[in-house]
Amino acid sequence: MKTQKIGVDLGGTKLLILCDEIEEIFSTGISFTPEELISHLQSFILKHGLKPESISLAVPGLVNESGYVVNCDVLPAFIGWQGNDALKLLCSKTMILNDVKAAMYAELNDFSSHATSGIIMIGTGIGAAFITNGKPLLGASGWAGELGYLPVKSNEGIKRLDELASGAAITKLCALSPSNLALMANNGDQSTLAVIKEAGQALGLGIATVINLLNPSQLVIGGGTIELPGYLEAALEVAKENCLPELWQNCDISKVKAGKKVAALGAIRAIEQ
Repeated sequence: MKTQKIGVDLGGTKLLILCDEIEEIFSTGISFTPEELISHLQSFILKHGLKPESISLAVPGLVNESGYVVNCDVLPAFIGWQGNDALKLLCSKTMILNDVKAAMYAELNDFSSHATSGIIMIGTGIGAAFITNGKPLLGASGWAGELGYLPVKSNEGIKRLDELASGAAITKLCALSPSNLALMANNGDQSTLAVIKEAGQALGLGIATVINLLNPSQLVIGGGTIELPGYLEAALEVAKENCLPELWQNCDISKVKAGKKVAALGAIRAIEQ
């Protein structure tokens, strides 16, 4: 059997398991359970003849230092899950961390090159992670970066940014599955594109808040939602309009380089450190 490092990205709509050049994707959803996750991992290991050296799991939501999932809006069955106990049945070296912090390790791996840098990921939900003075900005409990909970004023009152700009918010407003949403948008359906644009504009307020508060020199943006036509363009336009010009000019904004693999690759890098 091969000895390998496995990285896992658990999301609100999909599960990505990665080991070197081998990768498999499975559907998840609001009712997805820890037992299903472990079953997929076991099958992946057996199917490809692996002997895992390590398994690192990126999870949406709040995860403490011991790998206990404190909160997980998009996958409620994982709330209260002590996943390391289950993972250690498959491998002795394991790690569970927040998915955006995992992505941070993949994209912002040179911690010394920028005084302040950050990553914003927009998928089913929205999250962020930051590095300042060469170290991750963790906050009192290690949970800094919950950008999706930023309060934003809308026509319907005060809403969380997640409720206005996330992938889940867009699919709910359009009453479409993620795949059908992408199909309608790419086919130029005007009502769908209007919803996507408005969501992108809401995200722009979140980006502007980050830039105005932290004055980062680098900001990386990723997640499946930014691939929707017009979304990122609308976000960046509104962000620029609502930033101090000097802070906007000093911030280099780019898309993630690792694409859909960013959280899984970052989880592997995190356990190595």
